[in-house]
Amino acid sequence: MVQLDDPRIREALDDDAPLPRMSFGDHLDELRKRVIRSLIAIVVAVCAVFPFKLSVQEIVIEPYRVQWRIGFTDYVAGLEAEKAAGTLDGRGLDFLEFCLAEKDAVFAGEFRWAYLMKELSGYPVPYNLYATGGLEDFLSFMWVALIFALILASPVVIWQVWSFIAAGLYKNERGVFLRYFPFMILLLSAGVAFGYRIALPYSLGFLIGMMDPTMVGALFSVGQFLSLLFMTTAAMGVVFQVPLVMLALQKVGLVRHKTFRKHWRVTILVMVLTSAIFTPPEPVSMILMSMPMMLLYAIGLILTRVGQKNEAPLPPSE
Repeated sequence: MVQLDDPRIREALDDDAPLPRMSFGDHLDELRKRVIRSLIAIVVAVCAVFPFKLSVQEIVIEPYRVQWRIGFTDYVAGLEAEKAAGTLDGRGLDFLEFCLAEKDAVFAGEFRWAYLMKELSGYPVPYNLYATGGLEDFLSFMWVALIFALILASPVVIWQVWSFIAAGLYKNERGVFLRYFPFMILLLSAGVAFGYRIALPYSLGFLIGMMDPTMVGALFSVGQFLSLLFMTTAAMGVVFQVPLVMLALQKVGLVRHKTFRKHWRVTILVMVLTSAIFTPPEPVSMILMSMPMMLLYAIGLILTRVGQKNEAPLPPSE
């Protein structure tokens, strides 16, 4: 059987030549082979990730640690202000002395008793996440290992997907896809990094800041935190595709630059509503998602303005 999904074979086809046809069974057979190869790559990647459980967990909980360090710094500054005003009691002075002595070691991850920071420093936010059940930590790590494995195996998986899809594309269509694909990956990575480094830590900080430790203490489980992490990074990764989506809609002739520019107010309203739906129920996350969307929409307007000369002419009005 001819391997029609091999891009090297499709390269030999003329753009105007009729595409070779495969039976439904042939398509299923090719799909099965591509899926099996992708799964093998993922399983190998999972096995490669498993021995590095501690390193993987450190990477995953880093956004939590970022917000903890910010909050802890503000807490120490508050104790110092109380000391300067003469209102800090003896227990508070002990807390302040400990915080100043061990702060650098804690921030560097070198303090041995970090899991006792809440009791030793008086800062009401735990340094570590908690597991609410015996299996929560293990199951959470399994999901994290799968995500890391998908990232490691992504070159193989993407190639298998591309090899299968390429059978249904002409040469010029493949060229358009390959031209924009690197930018799609770049924007996806930028969105995930923004969610990981900025959106999630500051959203957590806002949620914790809304709590009164005399009535409600901050306590995040591993499962809850991973849900927030994946939801935030995935949402940001999709949001950062806005300029490419705008270009794609312009390329296929569905939306023109003039339309994007004319309806910017409605678009911003939709962005704000979308941010409210796909982020945790607090304003900081919504703002941190909607503001990049607006900036990316502005970038999309610039790109579609540049591509305006290639838009298909409007049909004559009757």
